[in-house]
Amino acid sequence: TGDLVRQIAASDNANAGHKGSIFAVSWSPDSKYLVTSSGDRTCKFWDIAADKLAHTVEIGSGSSAPEHQQVGNLWTGSHIISLSLSGDLNVLSMDSDKPVRVVVGHQKPITAAVMTPAKTLYTGSYDGKLCMWDFATHPGVASAVAGSTGDARLDTAASSDSGFVALGYMDDTLRYVEKDSINSASAVGLGAATLSLDIDASGATTIAALANDDLVMVSQGTVSKVVLADTKAVPSAVAIDKCSSLVAIGFKDNTVRTYTLKGGKLEPAGIEITSHLREITYLAFSPDGSLLASGDAGGKIIVSNAKTAGQPSKRWSAHTARIYCISWAPDGIHAASSSLDGHVMVWSTEKPTRPIQIRNAHLGGSSFASFVSNDTVVSTGADGGVKVWTVSF
Repeated sequence: TGDLVRQIAASDNANAGHKGSIFAVSWSPDSKYLVTSSGDRTCKFWDIAADKLAHTVEIGSGSSAPEHQQVGNLWTGSHIISLSLSGDLNVLSMDSDKPVRVVVGHQKPITAAVMTPAKTLYTGSYDGKLCMWDFATHPGVASAVAGSTGDARLDTAASSDSGFVALGYMDDTLRYVEKDSINSASAVGLGAATLSLDIDASGATTIAALANDDLVMVSQGTVSKVVLADTKAVPSAVAIDKCSSLVAIGFKDNTVRTYTLKGGKLEPAGIEITSHLREITYLAFSPDGSLLASGDAGGKIIVSNAKTAGQPSKRWSAHTARIYCISWAPDGIHAASSSLDGHVMVWSTEKPTRPIQIRNAHLGGSSFASFVSNDTVVSTGADGGVKVWTVSF
């Protein structure tokens, strides 16, 4: 009839009730309990028959941050889940005063990502949130990376052989991550946002192409501008061969040139690739450093011998828009690419005209693709998703 029956725990409402607005209510499957989620960052369980508060779960361990406000919940079967304003899913139990598990992920487009050699994936989204995914031991499970990102968008990311990760942010800073936290003390101001960056095998040197048309080198917290002796073209992409001192730089004049890193300087190595028709957007050396894949703003990828100035060995043409990422498989034969067109392609140097096409992998564009193993690819995109694909050659 819609008539009021009673207010739950009315006699003890001052002590038992929420201190903020209640945003969600769910019944237990047996109709004996209610769970409520509130803006006071708590979830409360109510015993209907006893007309009293049965249990309280606090979210955020005493933090007053708005992100811990609870805005939704669901009780189905044995699963009790409450939704945080941040987008985290909190798995609850009446036997614990804290969530028994927190499922973390992105709510905004993922703008950049990097996979370390130890198979830890770092993903950054438009709102500055940084997550890490341990594909070696717990695939599909993310945790938030501690430390300040300045709430800025992550634009670029790269990893050393040891898993030391460099992150380029929209607020013109370069930050570094070690394991599960950002080293805020090592943040470096670059003067402009990064278009592309890479870090050497040891993690000692980072080279970045900036939005203000500069090319800079960062070592031990010191930023120095790099002046190239062989060209005045504007740099747009960078890659460092982890097996040698070779550095590849792509330019807005549609060319790629290679350099040798010596004593904090870049000396021309004599290789120039001139087969692209659009500006270079991404570069990637194969695991042994013998091949260089270069992607451009038109969606074309060219694979060249990184040591000689011969003609390109492979031309990969299936994307229809800007290339965002190219990653080689451990076998050095296959590579995965992501693009603004939303597709993920898996290529083979042995069958260059027959890519495996994962079409519409991410609505709005695919920002990253990398191999977890020779037959498994992980990708991210503007839909905020991290997706894992099994490929068969």
